[in-house]
Amino acid sequence: MSASTTPALKTPPVTEKVKHEMEMFGDVRIDNYYWLRDDSRSNPKILSLLHKENAYTDFVRSGTKHLEEEIYAEIRGRIKEDDISAPIRRGSYYYYSRTLEGKEYVQHCRRPVADDGAPPSVHDNMQIGPDAPPEHVILDENVKAQKHAYYNISAFKVNPNNKLVAYSEDIKGDEIYTIYVIDVETQTPVGKPLVGVTSHLEWAGEEALTYITMDEILRPDKVWLHVLGTDQSDDSCLYHEKDNMFSLDLEASESKKFLFVASESKITRFVFYLDTSKPENGLMLLTPRLDGIDTSVSHRGSHFFIRRRSEEIFNSELLVCPLDNISATTVLLPHRVSVKIRDIQLFSDHLVVYERENGLLRVIIYCLPAVGEPLERLQDGRAVDFVDPIYSVDPSESQFSSSILRFSYSSMKTPTSVYDYDMNTGISILKKIELVSEVSIMSSISHCM
Repeated sequence: MSASTTPALKTPPVTEKVKHEMEMFGDVRIDNYYWLRDDSRSNPKILSLLHKENAYTDFVRSGTKHLEEEIYAEIRGRIKEDDISAPIRRGSYYYYSRTLEGKEYVQHCRRPVADDGAPPSVHDNMQIGPDAPPEHVILDENVKAQKHAYYNISAFKVNPNNKLVAYSEDIKGDEIYTIYVIDVETQTPVGKPLVGVTSHLEWAGEEALTYITMDEILRPDKVWLHVLGTDQSDDSCLYHEKDNMFSLDLEASESKKFLFVASESKITRFVFYLDTSKPENGLMLLTPRLDGIDTSVSHRGSHFFIRRRSEEIFNSELLVCPLDNISATTVLLPHRVSVKIRDIQLFSDHLVVYERENGLLRVIIYCLPAVGEPLERLQDGRAVDFVDPIYSVDPSESQFSSSILRFSYSSMKTPTSVYDYDMNTGISILKKIELVSEVSIMSSISHCM
């Protein structure tokens, strides 16, 4: 908030105290500054106080303005401004984001795969140059942001046939989003925006969306199904979480055949699923609400995979159950006292487990039986080898139907890097590395001297 129109203050403003009582579980608390809450951001008394506080801050920091500018220039000098993300292949296209020198926001782009008939390989590289398939800018955030003091795009989701994009936009900074759907090629709006929603959205097939709205205290409490071409007022409420201790989350399975809606509190999480081929059938309960039980779910073939954690199973276990008999669970990876299951990632033929043992991260790859065959146990897994003794590794978006695992890797001597790893051959290829600028190196040296 700018203080340019407020005279400089040499003494800090005094905030008025207004007694406000709040009672919960028989306990009464007094908050003398509750009156400062204004979700509309329009209360003139509050805005006046904020302007005065900013004016006093400007006065206190007036003698260090040159240092702020030097620090800002140093930080910006460490960033490679003209850059692109590691392209990810989805069907017949590579998708990626681009940053431009001097610009604050990204461009969302795609480029056709030169030989889309060839299966994915770790050796694939997106062609660039005059002979390459043309780049198409789907959305330029720099253009969108010109009309707003604040601008943020959270979710950016391409529909299954690569023809439409849905994205969630916040222009106030209050984390209340609006969802827009556009034609990828023409940027033409499709239908009316969906207003007053969270950043979460997923496609439920090619012409339907799921999204979440919040209650008056901004708790995500309702999940909705929207069919393109209809009004938001006609959307179907798939689930309403009425317990104020719980909030909703939404994600798609790697296979994109199911959506999972989770309701979670501090120690409890239960999950519903939605068949994206039949979204009109609504949500089905997959893991029940049990106090202290935390579950996360994914899908492959004829099975759901369930990661379950509790006070007794504090490092998590991995279960599997048939789609047509979800109560018939089988333990694939039992709870281990010394090994924590951090995450899992599913592919058409592989299961990837991200673990931590003795404080060190590991990535274990398991081959899965053909779809339709019994899944009662896992064969011995193979660990991905890393060159550094201590490192950080996290999953990245990968192609479900391929054998290519993509992950992000870094260590004390290795900048953040994106690798593609062939789970059949063990070959890994570097796809992207964050360059360390000369400014960063010289700054580090000067601090060590």
